[in-house]
Amino acid sequence: MKKNIININRHRKEPIDVVCIGMVTPAEVYVVEKLPDWNTGTKWISRADFISDDAAIVACCIAKWGLSSGLVCNKLGDDVSGNNVFDELEALGVVGGFVKDKNLETPYEIVISDSTGGRTYIWDRREDLLTTLEFADTAVISGAKCAYADWYDYPYNLPAIKKAVEKNVPVLINIEDRPQSTESVKELVELATWVQCTPDQTNNTHNKYETCNELLRLGVKGVLFTGSEEGCFWKSKSESFSVRPPSIDLLDANGAGAVLSSGFLYGISKGWDANVSCRFAVSAASLQCQIVSPSAIPKEEVMKVSQGLEVIIS
Repeated sequence: MKKNIININRHRKEPIDVVCIGMVTPAEVYVVEKLPDWNTGTKWISRADFISDDAAIVACCIAKWGLSSGLVCNKLGDDVSGNNVFDELEALGVVGGFVKDKNLETPYEIVISDSTGGRTYIWDRREDLLTTLEFADTAVISGAKCAYADWYDYPYNLPAIKKAVEKNVPVLINIEDRPQSTESVKELVELATWVQCTPDQTNNTHNKYETCNELLRLGVKGVLFTGSEEGCFWKSKSESFSVRPPSIDLLDANGAGAVLSSGFLYGISKGWDANVSCRFAVSAASLQCQIVSPSAIPKEEVMKVSQGLEVIIS
């Protein structure tokens, strides 16, 4: 039986600045003072709706900062949630082969974020949705200045990532706190131009220098090692430095890593060097933590704050 698919493909003729590869889902975040114990409850301080996952967050931030962004993503259901997500993406100017399928149910994500910068989430990552990413329209990749992808969409994002490499589009892959020794991450790293990673979220055992050096030995050109309140550490074969974050009034750190990725790729797309791009990225991610849900703070404000950040050459 033929599937009832509504394709709302809106490709531009000119190349995209940043193309993002990954799952997309509607989401909401609730900010609480402290996560409640099991079988108890608490009041929420603030809440907001947003489009997740990280690839979608990056695409939205890039578009809000005035550059062109594309999204290679999964199908969504031809339902209210799916229609709203694709309509919002198009309203922002994000382009791609967005497909709504009446035989699918749109997924959903719920995030609980607390005042310490921690969060937990509940999401819906069904196989019938994930597999549609393998066959997503990749036309927006050709000619793009750079691309973004996440480890947790592996292996469904491999066809699109390989298409980017084939088209000589440099790729930033966020492996978060995954050990680079695993086969899945190793395959992704071998395709990456730059890698973004974080300390181990459970015991903080990763030494940033050792991790960065190992990733560089595997062939990447640069590593963004992010450390929340420590800002970020950049290392390539020619330079290494840390960018200290500004002082902020923390409200919601959910999605800060994706906003940092957005800031870095915004700078690279503008032709900035790693130093300026990392300062813009840390500024954007830090300022975002003062509002609810991951979003792009006006670029003029981000740039102003970034110019005053401390850079420590190592």
